[in-house]
Amino acid sequence: MSTPLTVDELRTALDEIRETSARLGAQASSLASRADTDLGHDVAEIVKDLRAAARQLRVAQLLLEPARADLAA
Repeated sequence: MSTPLTVDELRTALDEIRETSARLGAQASSLASRADTDLGHDVAEIVKDLRAAARQLRVAQLLLEPARADLAA
């Protein structure tokens, strides 16, 4: 049986998810740019997918902001 979740644990988890999303989004954007530059049109679909993943990660980060603000209050 697990112990009850505390507000501090939830706050820490949300911060970690936000930070990870931001880091992964930046990495996906960077990788997409490098692949586009270095590999050209041969990987166009991969570049599109990486850019879409980066956008989705940024959206996830933005969606977590209200929860973070609520927990900070």
